[in-house]
Amino acid sequence: MRIRMDLLIGGNWRSFFRIGSGSQQKTRHVMEVVSLASLLLVATCIAVGVWILIAIAGSGPILALERVAMESLSDREAEPLVAKVMTSGQFDPQWLATTGFKPKGAYRIVKLPGVAGIVAWKKEGEATYLCAYLLTTGDVGIDFVTVCDGAMLTTGKSKDGHLLPSPQGHYLQTFSATTAVLYRRHQGGLKILGKIKNIVPSTSPSVLENIFATAVHQQSRCVRSHLLWPLRIPWWYFTRRSLRHDKSLAQLDAFT
Repeated sequence: MRIRMDLLIGGNWRSFFRIGSGSQQKTRHVMEVVSLASLLLVATCIAVGVWILIAIAGSGPILALERVAMESLSDREAEPLVAKVMTSGQFDPQWLATTGFKPKGAYRIVKLPGVAGIVAWKKEGEATYLCAYLLTTGDVGIDFVTVCDGAMLTTGKSKDGHLLPSPQGHYLQTFSATTAVLYRRHQGGLKILGKIKNIVPSTSPSVLENIFATAVHQQSRCVRSHLLWPLRIPWWYFTRRSLRHDKSLAQLDAFT
């Protein structure tokens, strides 16, 4: 019986190449896994770096809130500020008069970057203020603020109002709405506070400069009372603002 050495040798070589081919496939697979792991590591490092940068950038302004103050402007200083606010088209003089809002004054904000000044109106017989914030970008923000006994309700137009946690007793809601609709939302919030929390607008004399400074200082302390608060800033920025915007007090989980 003759052994086919050519087939035997050929079969051995084919087996060798099959083994070599399998090793190459395993090597490529390992390299792909390593490459993917490297990409994930790089992406994670970038994400952590961005997170830390946002935390650092946001920490400074929060610390600076403790030094914020509100100062009244003279009539001459107030004229250009009032003119810019009124030309924004968000404030109808007739509507202001009809709803009982009288000019309160114009103010500069000390140690608060981004805000060029505030123009305020006060509702007759009630501790409710309409505050127009002229930003350094030229935009105008709006807040309705009512001072209550031991509490405060703010209804704003910008979702950035929800960026930071509010101190106990400071209720906040924001809506994308016109000034008139925003005021109706504010009135609705006051009704909810009165019905559920038995909180009503204060009848005691109030000074807007003190109200503003006290509220800002309290928020700064509230934020800094959270464990590792600088690292929470990116999370608040990317989640709180959008999740809480366009919701009434009754819809906000913090209220209930």
